[in-house]
Order: sequence, then C-alpha cells, then structure tokens
Amino acid sequence: MVTAGLTDGCDFEVTVDLAALYKDGIIGEDDLGVTPVTVTYTATLKEGTTAGDYYNTAWVSYPNSETEQDKVKVETFKIDVFKYDQADEKGLSGAEFALYDETAIDQDGNLIEGATPVLEGIVSGEDGHVVIDGLDAGKYALVETKAPDNYVKSDTPLMLTIEAGIEPNVVNVKFANSKIPHTGGMGTTLFTIGGVVLLAAAGTLFVVSRRKQQHS
Repeated sequence: MVTAGLTDGCDFEVTVDLAALYKDGIIGEDDLGVTPVTVTYTATLKEGTTAGDYYNTAWVSYPNSETEQDKVKVETFKIDVFKYDQADEKGLSGAEFALYDETAIDQDGNLIEGATPVLEGIVSGEDGHVVIDGLDAGKYALVETKAPDNYVKSDTPLMLTIEAGIEPNVVNVKFANSKIPHTGGMGTTLFTIGGVVLLAAAGTLFVVSRRKQQHS
C-alpha cells in the first residue's frame, strides 16, 4: 500500500490481489467468487487552497470492463474575520488570532490549557480583515492572542459554526476591541506634579527656617 510520496494532479491505482488475500488467510474459499472490497483513504488539501468545491472520482476496472465513475464532492469553506474599533467601527490592523476546534473549549467557555490550534499566526490586515481558507464544515473557536496597539485584548473565545452546504462557502465574523483607558496615566501625571509642588514647598519651609535660626 502506498502511503506517502504521491504526486499532485495524478491518478492513483489500487490493485486487490484476491489470490494473495486467500493465501494470507484474510479471505476464505467462499469469498473468492464475489468479495466486497472497501478502500479507505484520507487526503489533505495543500496550503493555499481556496474555499470551494473539489471532487474525488473513483471507479473499478476489470480485465474486460469497468464500473461507472463515482464522483464525490468535497466542500471547503473560509472564515472572513473583521477586526474593528468598538467605538467607531473602523477596521484595526495587527490583531493576531488562533483558530481551535470546539473540543479545545471547556464547558465554561474557556480555552483549555495546552490545546493545539488548527491554525495560528492569523493577523488582520490594514482594513481589519483576514481570511482563513480551506476549512472543513464544523464548529470552531477563534481566540485573540494579541490585540492591536493601544487596545484591550479579548480573553473570550468567539464560537462559530460552518454548516455543510452553505452558499457562498464563507462565514463572516466581526470581532470588536475597545481602547485601553487613559485615566490611569493622567492620575499618575497629576500625582507626580503634586509631589513636585510638595517638595518645592518643603524646600521653601526649610530655607525660611534656616534663615530664622541665623537671625536669632
């Protein structure tokens, strides 16, 4: 059985030798006439594949004939994420995400520590959009790993579902961020100014006190 090294864009042939199966004891004498054979395989779409419909075609060839071709449609989907400012709804660049399978989220809605992402390093572009392509139908969790500069990172996974058969093959997601509050910085500035004033006042009192002592 060939399990690796298959070339893209080629047809692959699987040959079943019933005599060899009989010799190895896998099938008996009663199976030599008509024996159902199931061929199971898995395939992974290569990176960069766009969402859409793909087809796998299979048929059986005999020495003097072949069966009709059986064509199976394989659907792929994409998620269009829009990262935006919660106040003015303008797109935000530089937000980073990781996409997880739903099993990576616990019953309280939190990301399970050590969970392996389906995809990571997803970064929003200048317009706030980023497209995640080539996905299967299913349930996913989008987790923000880094917020745009001067914005608060969301710690809540965004749950989403891709349903088989949807048209077009895209799920649109909006992910908001709010700016980091500036009140803490202003308070620190006022405190620093107040401290300088107090120190200056203390210095004045010290000088006056010294002068009074010298006069006496």
